[in-house]
Amino acid sequence: MIYFEGGTKRQRELAEDMAIFLFRKFNMYPDVEIAFKRLTNDPAAGAVVALDDEYLIEIKRSLRQRDMLVTLAHELVHVKQYERGELTQTTNAGIDYWDRPSEIEAHELEAVLFDEWVKVNQLENTKWAQDGSANTTV
Repeated sequence: MIYFEGGTKRQRELAEDMAIFLFRKFNMYPDVEIAFKRLTNDPAAGAVVALDDEYLIEIKRSLRQRDMLVTLAHELVHVKQYERGELTQTTNAGIDYWDRPSEIEAHELEAVLFDEWVKVNQLENTKWAQDGSANTTV
């Protein structure tokens, strides 16, 4: 089940569609809460926390649509990693952020997964879906 906190109707619709797309792709169906937060003082565009029986994904609500969806794809890669036992709360202890295998995979896949989603939804010609915006996901 996918739950939402905050965000615009459009953000929630796009996020739900992206999440369902990736759940099917990864063959997983976890409970996820996607919370659109202000995160003004946080340099991160998004984050995921594994809770007892669900995941909480926080996304900076001020992101443009493309950046929001790329960030969500990044965080959903982490959900996949948790679901498959590839990531735990201590997996990356003591490893620099950019050297963490979980981050390397998430950064490598985020734009690829977004582009697949764009193609499936025939959005290649929409201005907002085209590459060209600065994207910093964490």
